[in-house]
Amino acid sequence: MKEILLTLFSLTLSGSLLCVFLLLLRPVIQNRAPKAFSYYLWLAVLLRFLVPLGYSVSLPQPPQPAREIVQQETSLSDRQDRGDTQTAPIVSPSETVTVKPPETAQPSVPAFSLPGVLVFLWLTVGAGFFLWHLAAYIRFSRRVRASLAPPVAEALALFEQMSHGRVRLAQSGQVDAPMLLGVLRPVIVLPRDGPSLHPQALSAALRHELTHARRWDICYKWLVVLVTSLHWFNPLVHWMGRRIALDCELSCDEAVIRSMEPTQRMAYGDLLLMLAAQPKKAAPWMAAPLCQEGKRLKARLLGIKGYRRPGKAAICLTLVLGLAVACCACGMVDLRQPQTQPSPDPEPAAETDPYASLLDRYEDALSLSWEMSEYRLEHWPDLPNILINPYWYWQPEDPTERLLDRVGYVRRDLDGDGSEELLLGWVGNDIWNLDQGYVFAIYTLVDGRPVLAVEGWERSLYVVREDNILCHSGSSGAGRTTWSQYRFDPSAEGYLALSDHVSEPEDGDEAWTIGEGWMASGVSLSYIRFADRGKSPYQDVLLGKTSFFYVDGSGQEVPTLFSEVPALFSPDSSYAAVSEFAVLDLDGDGKQEVVLQVTDVANDMGGYLILHQDGDEVYGYPSGWRTFWALKTDGTFTYSSSTGMEEGVAAVRFEAEGLVMDKQVIWATEDWEAITYEVEQQPVSQTQYEAAIAAQAQKPDAVWYELNEANIQ
Repeated sequence: MKEILLTLFSLTLSGSLLCVFLLLLRPVIQNRAPKAFSYYLWLAVLLRFLVPLGYSVSLPQPPQPAREIVQQETSLSDRQDRGDTQTAPIVSPSETVTVKPPETAQPSVPAFSLPGVLVFLWLTVGAGFFLWHLAAYIRFSRRVRASLAPPVAEALALFEQMSHGRVRLAQSGQVDAPMLLGVLRPVIVLPRDGPSLHPQALSAALRHELTHARRWDICYKWLVVLVTSLHWFNPLVHWMGRRIALDCELSCDEAVIRSMEPTQRMAYGDLLLMLAAQPKKAAPWMAAPLCQEGKRLKARLLGIKGYRRPGKAAICLTLVLGLAVACCACGMVDLRQPQTQPSPDPEPAAETDPYASLLDRYEDALSLSWEMSEYRLEHWPDLPNILINPYWYWQPEDPTERLLDRVGYVRRDLDGDGSEELLLGWVGNDIWNLDQGYVFAIYTLVDGRPVLAVEGWERSLYVVREDNILCHSGSSGAGRTTWSQYRFDPSAEGYLALSDHVSEPEDGDEAWTIGEGWMASGVSLSYIRFADRGKSPYQDVLLGKTSFFYVDGSGQEVPTLFSEVPALFSPDSSYAAVSEFAVLDLDGDGKQEVVLQVTDVANDMGGYLILHQDGDEVYGYPSGWRTFWALKTDGTFTYSSSTGMEEGVAAVRFEAEGLVMDKQVIWATEDWEAITYEVEQQPVSQTQYEAAIAAQAQKPDAVWYELNEANIQ
């Protein structure tokens, strides 16, 4: 509804500006250009009021505060370093945005929105305006046509000399002056009663009405009625309609008197005066009567008196002004706000990512060379030594090696409370035998601030299982080794709740088998190197600098460039393109994915491509165009089957064979009569299904960004 109103206001503002431009031109062309030129110039204005096409002309925006302008110049990497994942469209896969449900109840949605009410009011009044004119014209036309009679012989003979194939001549007692009536079956109606017209005056009157018929002025007037109905709220449009009616008569008068002598012109003016003096009968605006009253009659008489043939200079002026008006008519004021991303304040960035300042401190410590070990320990005593001063970095074989490249972090919700913990460890399997798996520090949030909850070192190792169980291996160095399994629990002492434990020598050699099995069950964490902090693996893919692996239906991985994506969905169409993208965590693994929307002609069909990072590689998974509708920030979306016989809510996960869709809410039918409902794979009633759909609609929507280099970077 809002888009309809914006389009309507854009049209009415664009047309009004062009109308004012023509008013400014009138003193220049009034007595120089032909009247027909002034008449047909209005056609450009009418089309500008009617057609929502043209090159966009944006209104000047008010200046933004200096602070916001500075922030807009901040690079993506800087924004991500501060943890601002909402502003930057492309972020690191492990930089997640946690959307917390509101603590207070959502306000009820109003039954009627203001844009909806305004659109309804606009349509109602506009339709009433148009139908009123249509009914008046039909009623008048039927009354006149029912009273038509053959014209007198003298008038018919004169009319046949001016023969015009599709126009008939008749007379009626329902009109008081000659007029043209009808579009498909036009007829010139002469008054049956009233003073008789001598042949010269009758000839001028017929030529006037035939000019209306030849130029299809009745259709022109209906176009004016249509525009006025659409823009009934704009007073300038109503004034324009009256001005067009006057210019129409002035141009017809000019066409009639062009070949007359001055005395004949005077006689034509006397004819208008005589007809205007007769008692008037009501006629609709869309008819084309010969006579008019008041200021319009005065303007016509002055036009007849002051007529002169246009010279070459006037013709040239006409062409120049006509071209200028046509160019102006091609422009359309764009009232939509430019799609720029909001500029955050630097200080609130820490509120968006509570770990931002902690990560900044780690980055500062890790950026120092290996000779600065004592300085690191002195200035960052609260950071674990195993991370900022590991033993293998005391005298590295390669002096150019940086800790920034060998220490990383990842976010993971270990206790399922919706708030992520920050895990840190070493990067690379050349240090330990488990590729990026050991965790040497776990931070959690207490009162919104990061607290070091778990700390490890070379003889106290932690790994994380897929189900977020922490497995621990500890050695005292005196022949005793223990293995434990913990649940991360901020309410427990030391933030760890013991679930199982074995040790050697207490439990014998079997403890080694059990304990090492626990440690081997740890997942390989995709740590983000501090050297890569703020960088996105997707940027180079979207910019076409690197390829990704396209996973087709057979599971085959095909190296693909971004420019080849549209052809994957519409190989025979040159109109297919990637139109927009969204960045969010689809499968809840703490890493973000990029959802690309591919559209074809008229933004129809196409599909979606999901970019997902696994290790150092980016994979692309296709999905049909009936998926990822109404995408939410938690990764859920609505879908529909190709036959339309199933629809609902789903989420996705990434498996070796490709993208797997998990259906959470289902509406299905086989014969359009028997309908089944499911929620979480359980049959439910229609009421329960509708409640699940309503709850889905209340979730916050994912943000879609227009695909351009500015949003990618």
